[in-house]
Amino acid sequence: MSRRDEFLRSLSTPMVAERLFAEVPDIVFCIKDKDGYYISANPAFALRLGVASVDNILGKTASEIFPPHLAAVYEEQDKSVIEHGEEIRNRLELNFNPRGTEGWYLATKIPLAGKSGEVIGLASISRDLLTPSDTDLRFAGVAQVVVNIQRDFSEDMNPSELAKQADLTLTQLDRRMRKVFKVTTSQFIRKTRIENAARMLARSDKPIIDIALDCGYGDQSAFTRQFRATVGMAPGGYRAAMGIKKNSA
Repeated sequence: MSRRDEFLRSLSTPMVAERLFAEVPDIVFCIKDKDGYYISANPAFALRLGVASVDNILGKTASEIFPPHLAAVYEEQDKSVIEHGEEIRNRLELNFNPRGTEGWYLATKIPLAGKSGEVIGLASISRDLLTPSDTDLRFAGVAQVVVNIQRDFSEDMNPSELAKQADLTLTQLDRRMRKVFKVTTSQFIRKTRIENAARMLARSDKPIIDIALDCGYGDQSAFTRQFRATVGMAPGGYRAAMGIKKNSA
């Protein structure tokens, strides 16, 4: 038996992660069993949901605490993790905060194996991508790249070309983007496009195909796939949820 295995077997506090994540306000943490019931969660999770405490989460499923469109996405992800043992790492997601505003998060889910080796549940973390300050942008040298992406997101954007414009390699640029935004350059481009698409869907009755083209997508089907994967619902459903239903075809 290795030193690591011996140490882990001797622990009397197997839920040490629960205790640690209780002290991390910008990362949502939870553990679910194979049936989708929450076994553990941290205060940040309760805060994001707008509930009084973690006790309002434990013993419930996603469908009991999230809107149907979000619960369906989470349950589909959970099924993939538990039934196939597949990890989900750094998935970029747009969700709503308890105060009703939009928030961006990076989500990771990993399967948890029982003593006999079978998957008995999953652990998940979701990091709040807080808005960086201007000082952060200047310090990392990515301010102009961000300006270019936010200005030209409707165009065909190549991260390698953006790196050249900043006199950096793509590896260097990605490292700096991760430092400031916690996402890669490609993820930031996707975030910018989906963010603008969501705004157009909510504030105008422009046809969805036009919004897709305005946000840099070659066709509506590609846009719909990316939007659904990021937001948890199709563009038409999002528009309806936001109260604008005209020209949604």
